[in-house]
Amino acid sequence: MKNRRSVAAAVLGALFSLASMAPLRASEGGAGPEAMSMGNMCMVMFGYDMIHITAYQPGKSRSEYCAEIPTSGPTILVFDIENPTFRDMPLELRIIRDPLTPITKGTDLEALTEVHRPATKYVKGTFNLEHDFKDNGHYIGLVTLTRPDGTQETSEFKFTVGETLWAWVPQIAGTVLIAGIVFVYWKHTHPSGKKKDAADATAS
Repeated sequence: MKNRRSVAAAVLGALFSLASMAPLRASEGGAGPEAMSMGNMCMVMFGYDMIHITAYQPGKSRSEYCAEIPTSGPTILVFDIENPTFRDMPLELRIIRDPLTPITKGTDLEALTEVHRPATKYVKGTFNLEHDFKDNGHYIGLVTLTRPDGTQETSEFKFTVGETLWAWVPQIAGTVLIAGIVFVYWKHTHPSGKKKDAADATAS
């Protein structure tokens, strides 16, 4: 009886765990390690300085997004340059489809490019990028800053558009976990004929 209670408690625990799992797209943040997020706002870092990035889909919602843009379609990315000195430095922006493998110097960025804006000085400290994302999936934004001495630094931010398979990983994992626990519970409460006969023989 004690073992049955333990198994039942494990099943209930798993059910509560599954209930607490929200789809990844409903959570905030989640950008790649090269970027940071704060609420619905992402940022790329250049040393201690940052550029804030916020996404909107004005034709569908008034909400602000960060690393998880809910649907494909026209999207506006707003970039706010925090450090005033960056306004005099050219910024290049490229958004690519995430190959889901490490990007190296040998990676053909042109083949992956979704949209590219050449290096430009944004003296007002803010600029927008409008793009119509046709497909759901994983994307990477590459922001390249050219300093006065000619050196270039690139920082990236990752985001998803629409639902992706990864958004369902917690639910799938939770379902598999619960199915496993239910199976173990069923096996425990329905011993095989040989084990039952052995147990009866021992009892007699």
